[in-house]
Amino acid sequence: MNKKILRVLSSLGRESDRQRKGKSAQPPGSEMIAITQDTGVFLSLLLRAIHATSVLEIGTSSGYSSLWFADALLSNATKGKLPSIVTIESNPDKVKWARDNFRKAGVESIVNVIEGEATNVICQLRNSRKRFDFVFIDADKENIISYFELVLPMVRPGGIVAADNMLLPEHFRRLMKKYAMYLSRRTDVQTVTVPIGMGEEVTLKLR
Repeated sequence: MNKKILRVLSSLGRESDRQRKGKSAQPPGSEMIAITQDTGVFLSLLLRAIHATSVLEIGTSSGYSSLWFADALLSNATKGKLPSIVTIESNPDKVKWARDNFRKAGVESIVNVIEGEATNVICQLRNSRKRFDFVFIDADKENIISYFELVLPMVRPGGIVAADNMLLPEHFRRLMKKYAMYLSRRTDVQTVTVPIGMGEEVTLKLR
């Protein structure tokens, strides 16, 4: 694993653990919302398995998950072609924090942080005909089905859309169950809930 990326991930992971255990209080809206370390490893393996070189992330926060993606994409990169991560965040303080973390990890050249409301940004990306191998949805759960419908046409056949918080915390359970049921009724994808971390929904685009 890239040593600079690992160093920043380790620091962010410790802060995330402190916040989860209530040892580091943050003002409302400034909390570090991040996947767990085992989820990071799992998603990184997925990206390597599908030879991903382009990722869209909805919900940047501190950039913790983006860094796991960056390490995988760099390992997949072919000579002369840089991989690409587009990550969307509406909170300007978190945008600044994430960009600083990307700079420290040395991946600022492959990560494009777009500040704005997710639906508007996704529509702009669709209009530019951007295509992705992998999409990660980790934003407001109320709009998760809308996000999925917007991003699926941007994913290549054989690409993956993953979503966090399928099982935890409990207050998301109803919304995420609705999302899983919605996916199970579609014939153009295959989906499974993976009980790792907070629970991940991994959805393969078939065509």
